[in-house]
Amino acid sequence: MPFEREKIQKLALTAGLAVFLIGLGVYAYLGIHFRYWADDWCYNSDFRNLGFFETLRGYAYNVTYTPSRYSVTILAGMFYPLGVFGLQILIPLSLLLWTWGLVRLFKNISSISGFSLSTSQATLLSVIIVYFSIYLAPHLYQSLYWNTGFFTYTFPLVLTPWVLTLVTNQNTSNTKLILIALLSLLAGGFSEASNTVLVSILALYTVIAFVGSQYKKVWAQKTFVSALIALMFALIAMALLVFAPTTQIRAERYGEPASLPELATLVFNFTRAFVTLSLKDYEQLLILFLAGLFGFVLNSKEREISIPKMLGLGIGIFALAVLLVAASLTPSAYVERGLPIERTLIIPRHIMVFAFVALGWIGGYVLRQLYAPTWLQATAMIALFVTLAFPIFTLFAASKNIPIYSQRAQLWDEREATILSAISNSQERVEVLAIDGAPVGGIRDFDPPGKTGFWISRCAMDYYGIRFQVTLP
Repeated sequence: MPFEREKIQKLALTAGLAVFLIGLGVYAYLGIHFRYWADDWCYNSDFRNLGFFETLRGYAYNVTYTPSRYSVTILAGMFYPLGVFGLQILIPLSLLLWTWGLVRLFKNISSISGFSLSTSQATLLSVIIVYFSIYLAPHLYQSLYWNTGFFTYTFPLVLTPWVLTLVTNQNTSNTKLILIALLSLLAGGFSEASNTVLVSILALYTVIAFVGSQYKKVWAQKTFVSALIALMFALIAMALLVFAPTTQIRAERYGEPASLPELATLVFNFTRAFVTLSLKDYEQLLILFLAGLFGFVLNSKEREISIPKMLGLGIGIFALAVLLVAASLTPSAYVERGLPIERTLIIPRHIMVFAFVALGWIGGYVLRQLYAPTWLQATAMIALFVTLAFPIFTLFAASKNIPIYSQRAQLWDEREATILSAISNSQERVEVLAIDGAPVGGIRDFDPPGKTGFWISRCAMDYYGIRFQVTLP
């Protein structure tokens, strides 16, 4: 019987990993069609004409785009020399880094909590979280396949697990503390929304570690200083974002921010609406159910558990998710008195997906410890393979983006070939097609003089060194 159970668990684990790794492979493949759009041209123009360090200094004076988000400038500058090839490898590398960071974080949490979690199980949980965070992103193209949008809102989700992994690592060294400080400063400098989430997580963990250290908990004593340093540098990053001279100038465009009572009301209403819609979304409920089945099938009865403690853990995870969703929505509520734009919503979506996967896994684990007759084990295994049809279906839905993204990239490549040909022929002006609006996921592209997006056209003209005659589609 134990042998049969091990075979079943191995089969379930292999099937789960295969489905979700293929899914991430689809999104990595879509990265082949990654190109420059909108603000990217302004970054590239400054990198080419001013150099990396002067572009970084634009933090203090440039209001054409958003160099106050210094981490975006740093990462965009690192990949700029690679051109389009750099964009094409960005998504595969980021997906790998994101998944690996979550695996390391889960292993650290397992070590601290005492709950066993194998590397293969941690990998499965990680790929499920990353895959569904991307699949359910409210605006996939702007969140993942637009350079500025990706670095501003999605890449901090990639780095945050690494910050937390270093913080929860119980090995102490000065080198680790320096790395934590630098990584927290970098991870906190992409956007206000992601920074508030990072600060909230670190503040909560710092308090927990402080309390734990008072009770002589070894893990708390070994991680408190790391957490405090990470929190300090994340707060410094927040200050650099909020008090940047260019941020203050742009803030004038929005008028007076929300008052404290108004802000509290807005954040409460926005958070309640977002969480409620998540709870009503059948796809997210299926994620919860699927994670629960994996938690039941892939675990064995290990020990007696306390139901009140497990219930408290579940409530705590859900409460934390609600808190972090609220944190991610606070900057836009304060500045604009509204919800953030869709590409920003990948942050709270990731939070809710993470919570659903964690709650499902824990629920399945608890049921396994309390009640696992043979008939229920067989039923759960069958239900698991049936439910895997859901992510398989989403794979086909995701693959439908391939011809769409391919066509966008083809139009972009043809346009650049036209521009480069004109430059090689020493022409002063070239006619270019604006690939605007819906065809590029709503990202503003080139516009003729007098139109809203002409500032982007000017950045592209400065980048290429030739005048444009923009033709609207």
